[in-house]
Amino acid sequence: MTKYFAYGSNLNMQQMASRTPFATSEGQMYIENWRLVFRGVADIEPHQGSRLAVGLWKITKPDEDALDIYEGYPDMYRKENILGMMTYRMNSNRIMPPSEIYFDTILEGYRDFGLDTDLLYDALDDSWTRETSS
Repeated sequence: MTKYFAYGSNLNMQQMASRTPFATSEGQMYIENWRLVFRGVADIEPHQGSRLAVGLWKITKPDEDALDIYEGYPDMYRKENILGMMTYRMNSNRIMPPSEIYFDTILEGYRDFGLDTDLLYDALDDSWTRETSS
């Protein structure tokens, strides 16, 4: 089993149940000096003074393989180890707001894990002000 933390659509328990049938939810936590950003889809980046809301999962190798496909690993996302847990980070640095449907999927996941939705809305607002073309 691998410790994995989710910060985007993989917070959504209904979607994770269909993608990763052997994954188990292990609660939530906040990671200091990281923040959620949108590059059309969710990503994270180090940022002094910020706080990142995450859901914790234990996943099996078949679950990880399914997530690799969903995340477009290794082309769209890469895997990183942060605080002893695996997560995905985008290979792009372009800031762009998410679609409303995608955002609502993440919002449902924040509610599933009891996370502070203000952090999610802050990331959305930030994506509109920081939107880039590169």
